[in-house]
Order: sequence, then C-alpha cells, then structure tokens
Amino acid sequence: MTVHSCSCTPQRLGRTLCNPLLLLYISLLFLLTWLPWTQGRDVKPVKEKYLPDYTVYHNLTQVGAHMQELAQKFPAYLRLDTNYRSRNGRPQYVLRVSNFSGSYSIQHSTEVGLTPVKARVLLAYGEHAREFFPVESMFHLLLNLTGGLTAPEGSHSKAYTSEILSKIDLFIVAIVNPDGRQHVERSKNYCWRGTSTGVDLNRNFDWQFGGPGSSGDPEDEEYRGAAAFSEPECFVLTDLVTKFQFDAFLSLHSGTRDIYLPFSDSQSKHEQRKPKNLADQMRLAKLLSDAMVPEFQHGIGYKLNQYTADGTSFDYMAGVKELPFSLAVEMWGDRDSPSKRCFDLFNPPNKDLQTALDEVQPLYETLFSYLSYWKERQARSPFGVIEEPSMSFMYFCLAMTVLFVVFVCMHRHLPSSLRAFPKRRVISINRLWMMWRD
Repeated sequence: MTVHSCSCTPQRLGRTLCNPLLLLYISLLFLLTWLPWTQGRDVKPVKEKYLPDYTVYHNLTQVGAHMQELAQKFPAYLRLDTNYRSRNGRPQYVLRVSNFSGSYSIQHSTEVGLTPVKARVLLAYGEHAREFFPVESMFHLLLNLTGGLTAPEGSHSKAYTSEILSKIDLFIVAIVNPDGRQHVERSKNYCWRGTSTGVDLNRNFDWQFGGPGSSGDPEDEEYRGAAAFSEPECFVLTDLVTKFQFDAFLSLHSGTRDIYLPFSDSQSKHEQRKPKNLADQMRLAKLLSDAMVPEFQHGIGYKLNQYTADGTSFDYMAGVKELPFSLAVEMWGDRDSPSKRCFDLFNPPNKDLQTALDEVQPLYETLFSYLSYWKERQARSPFGVIEEPSMSFMYFCLAMTVLFVVFVCMHRHLPSSLRAFPKRRVISINRLWMMWRD
C-alpha cells in the first residue's frame, strides 16, 4: 500500500485557509455595506448639508394659513375645501381655481353653436413628505395667478391670469400627505418619505399593486402598505376623479428633472404597454421639457427610469381612470450627485429657492397653454379624442404625392406600351368622309 506524505507546509496551509476566509470576509463586508441601502432611507435621519428656513419655506401650519388667506382674499376665483383629511385628521387642502364670478368671459371659442369648454386639470403635491419644493412651486403658481387679478389692464400678468381663468378649470391638492410632512418637521428626519405609518402613497394605488417595483417591508421607503388604498390619504385623489371628469392629472415631485409618461410598473415594462393618447402626451412632455433650462428628460416611465414603480398614482389615473393626460413630473434635483444627503437631494438651499421657483414657472405656463389648445380641438370634433396622424404616416403621404407628380410629368415621355393610358389616334369626321369617298 502506497502511503502519501502530507504536503501541508505552513505556507501552503496558510494559503489554503486564507482563501476561503478572505472570501468570507469580503462577502460579509459587502453585505454590511450594501444592506443599509436595501432598507428604507427614511428609517434614520442623516447629517444634512442644510435645513429649511421656515421664513423661506412653508411649514405645515403656514401651508394651511396661506391657503386660507388666498381663498378669503379672492373668493370669486378660489374655493378651498378642507373636508378631505389624512389618517390623523389633518386637512389636505383642495383648492379649485376658476372663474366663479363670470367676469372673465371665455372668448377662445367663437364659432356659432360651439359651447365653450375648459380643460379640467388636477395637480397633486406633497405625496412624499420630504419633498418641500413642489409645494413651494404651487404657492409660486398661485401668487402669479392671483397677482394678475389686481394688475393693470394690458399688463402681461393681467393677460396671463385672464387666459388661465378663461380656459382652465384647475384643481389643486396642496399636500396629499400632511401626516408625513408633520413627522418630518417634528423628527427632523428629512429622509422620511411615507405617511405617519411609513407607507409610500405612490406605491399604494390600485394599479399593479404589490409588484416588485414596491416593497412589503415596513422599514423600506417604498413600503406599499398592507393593501391597495390602505391609506386614507389616497381617497382625495380617487374621489375627485370620480366626481369630476378631468382631462389631465399631474403628480408633482422633486429629486431629479424628469417627466414620466405612463406606465412605470413592472408588468407594463414586461408587456411594453403604452397609454392611450400617447402621441398627445408625448407632445406635451416634449413641450414641457423644451420650456425648461436645462431641458428635462421625458418619456414612458419604465423606459426612462432605471427601476420600476408599482402602484403609482399617475399610472392609476392612466390605466384605471383612463384620463387623456397623466404625468409624473420631477421638478428639481440631481439624484446622481454622490454628495447628496436627504433635504438637499429634494430641495434647493434657502437662498436659491426663489430662483428655482422662477425657473419652473414656464412649466406651468406651457402646461396650461397646451391643454387649452388640446381641449378646444376636442370641442370641435364630434368623435372625442383626436389622435393626430403619426409622422411616419405623414411622410408616407408626402412620398406618395411626390411619386404621383413625377409619374404625371414623365407619363407623356414613356413608350405607348408602358403608358397607363396609351395615346389614341383621333380621326375627324371629315377625314373619315374623305377616306370613305376614296
């Protein structure tokens, strides 16, 4: 029997043991580094680069007071509803902006027998507690609109307000998630995204609810909740779209500069599903992008984003309620910056807030301008939503027209056998008579 001697020298033994231990060490180090990022970023606060100054930003109390003040000052144009409430009973402040007095007549439809119509638009702010900037942009919009009511005749401000009031029926939900906002202000945790119970409202809607583009972990910032519409904060949006026939819904956010078209969910990505009225929605998104400096990215959610999102409000409005326009707009931010914390990821510094608000104002102006134009087109059509022909179809028609013109021009020069209508010899009656006499 052959006996093999042990060749496990100390050096080789060290290498043998070292390799598995090294791999185990690296694996543990990776897991410990990566695991916190798989959990919700809103679980614990971080050291912020800067904090909101509430003489510049609105806190929750100031949001309510300012909404009340505007509604009381302009009762002929602003109506405030505080009946919609959060889980903890805080108002969500639904403001309707329209011409209730009739002082601004609708003159954009002049054809006899054509009933003037307004585009009905629903804007939702504050779904995510840490995103202060969209709420500030709402107040900036309202101050621009109401400023025109007292502006001199012939001024740009007066003309802008007259245009909006005559063509747009605007509904605003000022803060969809007031409990979450209150939690942020009290805890100083500016990473908090969800409701008072930690649910991400933008994963709680009944469109592909429960998919992989959300989380079932209550500690995750994308926690979807126990069931679709488990959070009472969703009711304000679902109830409004049930009571009123809206043409457009926009869910306003911050964190980057993107315009998302439906759909963003996992199943739609798998099926490559596209929304109805895609051509008009894409056209609007392009116009909104072009109005901003620098331009926003825009496109279908599952194509534009690196991750899917299941149970979003704007997918629900497009897929279930079938609104002609349903967009999610990220209004400000640069999420690719490696030095970002939380508040600075979603909100500009106090000193830069006014400049940032001025920069996003063209987005609203472009939105209202296009929707009023679109609505007027629909009013002129007895067949409902008009889908304009695609560019490929228009190019095809142009090519066929050119080919037809070339064919007509060249036809007379072709041999008789190749002509569509061969040239026939015409003989007069006199010639026939002469031939007969001969």
